[in-house]
Amino acid sequence: MGVTIESKRRILGESVPDGIAAEAARLHTILEVAFIAAAADGKLADDEIRNLTANMQAWLESDLDADFFVATFAELAGHLAEEGMAARLAKAAAALDPDSRRAAYILACVTVLCDLEVHDDELLVLGKIADAFEIPEVEAQATFDEIEDTVDAIASS
Repeated sequence: MGVTIESKRRILGESVPDGIAAEAARLHTILEVAFIAAAADGKLADDEIRNLTANMQAWLESDLDADFFVATFAELAGHLAEEGMAARLAKAAAALDPDSRRAAYILACVTVLCDLEVHDDELLVLGKIADAFEIPEVEAQATFDEIEDTVDAIASS
């Protein structure tokens, strides 16, 4: 299944400063939420994988090896298959502060919109993410609409 953030922390022990470990865990959780949105239709499209990869590289200001993402996505798929979406979203909600929850929801929206086709199952998952993260429905819809308008404008330019 792969090495988790928690097991990496145990392996490295005190050599990893708390701030770095906490930020890595936060980013991993945000990536997992976007992965859940991308996998809503039962498959991960190449556009979705490229989008997730590009966003994480931009946030980290680093070009990470493709093998890192392959291993991470395989790990996330395993967690999702074993525990289910509701459990994974509950864990993500517990691990993230409100601002990080909103960032994760935004990344999930961008991920869903990246192929310019939004399906009902993807909208359903976005709603479940918003509910798990206690983002009010009106706010979640306004966020999605704003991102959709931006993606449409970029795509048509």
